[in-house]
Amino acid sequence: MSSMKIVIKIISILFVFFPFAVQAQDYSQVRANSNVWANECKTCHTVYQNLAKETGIRTEQYLFNFVYEHTNKEGKRFGEILSKSEISFVSKFVLIAAYLHKLETDRRKAGDHLQKNIRL
Repeated sequence: MSSMKIVIKIISILFVFFPFAVQAQDYSQVRANSNVWANECKTCHTVYQNLAKETGIRTEQYLFNFVYEHTNKEGKRFGEILSKSEISFVSKFVLIAAYLHKLETDRRKAGDHLQKNIRL
């Protein structure tokens, strides 16, 4: 199963447990901030899964500070060109991607282990 399908399933499951009012508010925040990834991050980090793999699991504060000090392709610090809420959104996005990458890697290892034990 591809990582995108896993992400879609997880997001779908999460939305079932939240009240509808919160869903609408959260979706509007995601819609407003998701362009930050497309406009700022994706130009250098084309695949977020690779960024998540490189980053690994860190604290949200660590990722916030890292994004804040990170520079774009013109050499400007994101702390100077993005709002704190946009930086927070990106740091949470990378953190979630890192956890999903770890989950997918662990599941793949478990599957490989099972495949080794199957005798044909």
